[in-house]
Amino acid sequence: MHALQHQLRHKGVLAASLVVLACIAVAGCQSVSNRPVTPISTVVESAQSGAGSELIIGQIRAAGTTYALRGSDFANLAERGVPGPVLDELQQNFFREVESLSQRWFTRRTSAGPTSIFPQPVDLDTLDSGGDGMAPTTNVGRQTHGGRPPGVPEWVPPFPASSGQFIGPNDLLEMTQSGMSTTEIVDSVMNSRVRPLYVRSGVSRERTGAITGSMFASLVEQGVAPEAVDALQAINLADHVEQTRIRTRGTVR
Repeated sequence: MHALQHQLRHKGVLAASLVVLACIAVAGCQSVSNRPVTPISTVVESAQSGAGSELIIGQIRAAGTTYALRGSDFANLAERGVPGPVLDELQQNFFREVESLSQRWFTRRTSAGPTSIFPQPVDLDTLDSGGDGMAPTTNVGRQTHGGRPPGVPEWVPPFPASSGQFIGPNDLLEMTQSGMSTTEIVDSVMNSRVRPLYVRSGVSRERTGAITGSMFASLVEQGVAPEAVDALQAINLADHVEQTRIRTRGTVR
C-alpha cells in the first residue's frame, strides 16, 4: 500500500513538473513570437500632422521597429515632411541594428528569430497610393551570401572594397558638380571606402554613424542622384559590418 502511494505521489510530481516545463516552453515561444511591426507610414503621418521631432522620435523608440532605409529613402521622407532629427534617429537605429546583427554573427551567436525583429524593408512609393510604405519581407533575416550577417539587407555588399580611395558625402557632391555621370559616380562609390565612418562618442560602446539621415536627404536636395546616394549608404553599411568584424574578432571562438 505504501509503495503504491509513493508511486502515485511520484507520478503526480512528474506530471506537475511536465506542466511547469510546458508553461516555460510556451513562455519562451511567446518571447520570440512576432512582435507588431509599425509601418513607416505612421512616422510620415505624425510629421504631416504637425507633431514635433521629439514626439515622433519617442513614438519610434516605443514602437521598436527598425527600417532598412536606403540613402534616397531619407530624401523621400524629407520631401514628405519628416524633419531632420527624425531622419537621423531612423538612420542611427538602422546603423545600431546592423552592428548588433554583425556582433552576433561574428561571435557565432544565433541571429535566428521572427522576421519582425530584423530591419524591415520599405517601399515608400506605396505611400502615394495609400499604402503603408512597407515592402515584402520574403528574404528578411536570411543570410544571403559572403560576409553579410543574417538580417542585413541584401543590397548591402557582402564585403567592402579591399582598396581604393576613401569617400564621404562631400565627395559625392563634388563629383556631381564636376559633371560626372551617375553611372561613373556609382562605380566610383562602390569601389571606395567610407570615411569618416563613426562619430566619437566618449566611452560608450555604441557607435554613432558619421553619415546621418539628414545628410543623405541634403545630398539629394543639392542634386546628387538617388542612385549615388543609395550606393553611399550601401558601402557605408558594408564598411560598418567589416569594422564590427574587426572589433569583435578577438572574441570569436
